[in-house]
Amino acid sequence: MKINFESPFFSKENSFSIFLKNQEPGSPPLHSHPNYEMNFVIEGSGTRKVGNHTEDFEEGDLILLAPGIPHRWENAGSKRYPYSSLVFQWREEFLGDSGLFIPEFKNIRKLFDLSNQGIKFDKSISNEIKNKQTDFLTLPPFEKLVLLLQLLNEMGKVDEFEVLCDKPSALKYNTPSQRIKTVYDFVKDKYAEKINLSEVASLVNMSECAFSRFFSQATNKPFFSFLNEYRTNVACKLLVETDMRANEIGYACGYESIQFFYRQFLKYTECTPQAYRKNAAIKLGN
Repeated sequence: MKINFESPFFSKENSFSIFLKNQEPGSPPLHSHPNYEMNFVIEGSGTRKVGNHTEDFEEGDLILLAPGIPHRWENAGSKRYPYSSLVFQWREEFLGDSGLFIPEFKNIRKLFDLSNQGIKFDKSISNEIKNKQTDFLTLPPFEKLVLLLQLLNEMGKVDEFEVLCDKPSALKYNTPSQRIKTVYDFVKDKYAEKINLSEVASLVNMSECAFSRFFSQATNKPFFSFLNEYRTNVACKLLVETDMRANEIGYACGYESIQFFYRQFLKYTECTPQAYRKNAAIKLGN
């Protein structure tokens, strides 16, 4: 079974990311990534595949996955964007080396260990996210971090959860992924600037032709598709969390042409920036 390697999405200012995800009906590709993911279903239903486990999902479901676990949410709805979720992602080294020994983090460490097989939580926990979803998207970074740590600590205390996979299902990332990580880190730092292929290829000591072939084989998408998708993700975040105008966001995300920005945004979200902002405000009850 083909599994896509997906790019982690973190801004330069954050070690984690929280964003609103809208998905059209259909079956997206099975994918994995080298970071933790927590997914809270705001609206919609369908089929969820996590590792070797498949089951139906519904509004209010809350899942935590360790890095590398293949997964996808397949929509069952008939209307446009029948499925939306609040997605939390953070790096494997989120707590740092010191976090392994800080007693106050024992509940979070326990939670991370359990997530190697995927965890589904009781609605009592997911309601906590539902009540604070606007805060998770709009608070300043430090306040978001405190709120996330508080949530993870509470999740680590509960005994009411379901382990999804019958065995650890995380993929092991190899040396090529280290090259990919180098490219991801570069894009994370430079997405707002002009990026050319020769510059990126030189980072991993490859010719432009060899790098293009390598990147496409490793991620199942060309480099510039990845770059535009990353920039679109940043734009979505800014549309929800700031009052910046769409044109300003386009320039801030590295697009020199606003027309091209609109075309790429439409390609990856199936709507205009203005419609995305309006839909997000409706989801959040603003």
